[in-house]
Amino acid sequence: MMKAASASLSSNDGARHDGPRRCIYNQADMEHFRRSPARKELLSFVSAMGTGLASSDASPHGGYDPRSPLANLAPALASLRGSLSCMSETWMDPNRGGIPPDSKAKARFGNPAFRTWHARLVERSYGIVRCLMECHVEHSSSGCGDADARGDDVAEARMLKDCAERGYRAASDEGPSLWRPNAEGNPSVPAESCSNQESIITELRAYLHDAFGHPIRIDYGTGHEASFIVFLLTCCKIGCFSWAGPNGGQGGDDKSQSQPSPRVVGAASLSLFNAYLDVTRGLQRDYMLEPAGSHGVWGLDDYHCVPFYLGACQMVAREEWQKQNRPSRKKHIVANEGTDQVSKGDSEDEAERRMPDTPYLPETTSPVTDRSALVSDPPDVHDHWTPSIIHNRPVMETHRPTYLYLSCIHFIRQIKPNVPFFESSPMLDDISHLGSWSKVSSGLLRLFEGEVLDKLQVVQHFVFGDVFEASWVPSRKAPPEAPRRTFVNGPMGEECIAPWAYSGEDGRGGG
Repeated sequence: MMKAASASLSSNDGARHDGPRRCIYNQADMEHFRRSPARKELLSFVSAMGTGLASSDASPHGGYDPRSPLANLAPALASLRGSLSCMSETWMDPNRGGIPPDSKAKARFGNPAFRTWHARLVERSYGIVRCLMECHVEHSSSGCGDADARGDDVAEARMLKDCAERGYRAASDEGPSLWRPNAEGNPSVPAESCSNQESIITELRAYLHDAFGHPIRIDYGTGHEASFIVFLLTCCKIGCFSWAGPNGGQGGDDKSQSQPSPRVVGAASLSLFNAYLDVTRGLQRDYMLEPAGSHGVWGLDDYHCVPFYLGACQMVAREEWQKQNRPSRKKHIVANEGTDQVSKGDSEDEAERRMPDTPYLPETTSPVTDRSALVSDPPDVHDHWTPSIIHNRPVMETHRPTYLYLSCIHFIRQIKPNVPFFESSPMLDDISHLGSWSKVSSGLLRLFEGEVLDKLQVVQHFVFGDVFEASWVPSRKAPPEAPRRTFVNGPMGEECIAPWAYSGEDGRGGG
């Protein structure tokens, strides 16, 4: 588990107020990033998310219950989840003031209405982050209030609900008028800490703006997902994952306040990623965001990576819970679209040998070609699920609200309904040949490291601030600007003006 940084809301004297900026431009910068504390922190944080889930023995679902999504969240994170709920429920619904896709758009990918959606994100991000920090400052120092309240689960649930409702309002139409820069209308913010908090808010907003896609290219990929993880990492480093509540796992001492337990990080990340995916899936589906840097069918997924890792770790938690509660019962579930490689009668050694052929997972032996449809009854929490459970439609439909991995597979089937799964997602189909979820989770973490953190094409878009900090001097002070007037010279030496550069009545390009 990574150490939480010592950054705080009130101690950031060297803060720069020009906001985060790019620091990776070429291979030399990339080598600095590979050896930097920032990369180590980011990878450790993602690993801690999964470790916290896999080590959870309190429930068969890693501590996440869709009926109680605020459980195990700190007040600041409850506010963030409320904001994400508002974004998924209202920002794309025309009946609730949302921004519907442009029905006249002809492009296969990239509905231009997304640019309006992203402009709303930029407009309301200040209120979202400000509300998150206010909930943290207001509640974290003393939990639910006094000692009696901290021991009262009802009071805790009421407080978390209140924070979530405040976060929802911050992301709604009234948010910009309630939360304004420089603490206007927020007398609870001490004047002496206002400047430092504004610097942190600026940094968090930058990560949030990059977490939902690019407004010019109208695309989304693992780099944008990584920006959301950087946002969560920064929240963790300033203490927003920690609080003194009875179920927060913090205990109230100084050490626990500065370093949340893996269980807290895992449960919180699972709840927040479920809410985050509700937003991004709506964007991908309604605005047809182009997959950024996708490997097509040869990649894990068009858009995401980390949710599959967290989902696999959640399945590991389920296995561990079963071992502790019903160690004698082991019932195998057979997939309904073949891949019966872990059906009843298979030995553990046979299951372990059936592995996918990918650069991040062990090599395969012989492929499974039998795709006969064998359907089992929907299982309960004591049924033994191997990775092949993704082919069991009744199980997936029943349990996808709880289990993130099943939810990810369901969304792929939903947006690619007429394509056999082994053709649309061959890597995920290969992964379903594995015999244990622990192998899946470890392989997916290596894939995140290799295909996201070690790819210049992805991390070159990262921005760095004072909390998530670049420890090297970048090769450039600022990114090069695109030409504004002359694009190229014409064949006869005439000036060729880029179409987007025209301005004025004379039709000449702006200069």
